[in-house]
Amino acid sequence: MGYQEYLSWRSLILEIGLVGSPILIVLALFLIIPNIHRKFHSYRKLALNTLFFTILTGFFLLLWFHFKIYQNIIVINPINQERIGRFLVPLWIENEKLYFWLLLLGLFVWLRRFKEGFFEQVLQIFFSFFLLLTLLLSNPFLNPLPQFHQEISQYFLALSQPNFPTLIDTLNNTASRMRYFYNTSYMWTHPPMLFISYASFVVSFLACIFMIIKRDFLYEQIAYSYSRFGYLFLSLGILIGYPWAVLAWKGESWWWSPKVNVSLMMWLFYTAYLHSRLYFQRRKMWNLSAILGIVSFLSLVLTYFATYLLPGVHAYG
Repeated sequence: MGYQEYLSWRSLILEIGLVGSPILIVLALFLIIPNIHRKFHSYRKLALNTLFFTILTGFFLLLWFHFKIYQNIIVINPINQERIGRFLVPLWIENEKLYFWLLLLGLFVWLRRFKEGFFEQVLQIFFSFFLLLTLLLSNPFLNPLPQFHQEISQYFLALSQPNFPTLIDTLNNTASRMRYFYNTSYMWTHPPMLFISYASFVVSFLACIFMIIKRDFLYEQIAYSYSRFGYLFLSLGILIGYPWAVLAWKGESWWWSPKVNVSLMMWLFYTAYLHSRLYFQRRKMWNLSAILGIVSFLSLVLTYFATYLLPGVHAYG
């Protein structure tokens, strides 16, 4: 059933992470320096391309690891030898969440060339610090899929022991997690839509800060366009999450989960921000709109960390 093969591939990811993480740190600094020092300004494009494609290579490495999980891990009922299935583990769970968010933000930074050079410089610096934060808080290469690893290790440990009640309980839990979490189509649509919106909101957040500092309509247009794009995916992601919650947490009070409520609060903040643009002709609405955009992003940060800090059905770690 491939558990030893899985362990060998996981160990390889760890070995690559030990070498690759310092390289990513160096590349992040390589992007920061030409953005803050005019002498090295000509190296900005090279630094951005190198960093983005290195992060993208890391993502394909994780994709390869997930494919190896699919190839090697087969859950079987030991009682009747019935094959329950394979794991289709998404690429945006556990320690991979921030990395996936980082990759999407990097795509926006890499694809878009803003008319105002200083804003682009600040965005690239923010992107570099986001990478450093990701490596510090949630490095997917130094601790690959810790919760999945624990779950699948418990399953194979139960197979090797003659304790029948423990084996059945572990098997049921593993099969349930496979069906309602890892392999469900909702897991492959709900989170990535949210992370696309999160990456968009990072750009909007920085543009809102520039709105207050420079009071230029260029930044207002950037903030609005990226917020509008992110709001669409945020709304779709929340809507898709609803039937999944009904299916996966039937009988539980998931509606009152702190994560659900702070998510709705974030959606309301962005709704308020987008509607504030209708009243720009009114006195002080420029600052109010920018502040709403900033507060909305802060509520996004709260929503993300609520998974780790608040109890409830969404709790992790």
